[in-house]
Amino acid sequence: MSRLPLLLCLLLAWGCSRPSGSEPPQAPTTTAASAEDVPLPGKLKFKDGDGRERFSLKPKDDGAKLVDGDERELARLKWKGASLKVSGPDDVALGYVLASSGGALIVRDGEQRQVLYTLSIQGPGWRLTDAKGALLYTVSPDDEGARVLDAQGAEIARVKVREGKVSLRDAQGKTTLSTHALVRADAAACLAFESVSLPLRVALLQQLQQPPAGPTP
Repeated sequence: MSRLPLLLCLLLAWGCSRPSGSEPPQAPTTTAASAEDVPLPGKLKFKDGDGRERFSLKPKDDGAKLVDGDERELARLKWKGASLKVSGPDDVALGYVLASSGGALIVRDGEQRQVLYTLSIQGPGWRLTDAKGALLYTVSPDDEGARVLDAQGAEIARVKVREGKVSLRDAQGKTTLSTHALVRADAAACLAFESVSLPLRVALLQQLQQPPAGPTP
């Protein structure tokens, strides 16, 4: 046998006999259950507990359109850089949702003169405060999804992620909204902020689920 084939055989034999601990480290894998920065798939539908479509978010080139169960337009969401402009069907601005460099989401009025709400990071979750800084809601992750508490600490809603379905349930455990899209639990929790208008709640969901690329102010 010539030297070259013999050398190749020895190298192959050595490779097969290496102990399992000597393999090169593998890159960590991520699970789809976290839904981190997963693009929203086409039309995002939300149904009530009886299976009737309540509203949906239709993607557009520059944002999305919010429609009710009868396809009537409720609002328009349009990206303006890192800011998400929320307008009514008449294109009059209802508010803006923008991300700060500290990770908070700031909701401003249609004229961008006043801060209406601030969704800021609190530990592993979030806290929503009003224009005066008063606490409105907190969102805390749990094993099944997330919990939403009011300012007094009472649980008002729970998000459950199970078998490809994300559902929002009230304090009694009744499903109020659900979707089969892979939506982050904390993003879906924004839909429980009843003191905030639906278009702005959906805009918060959009900013958390699919933030724009690029620098934040």
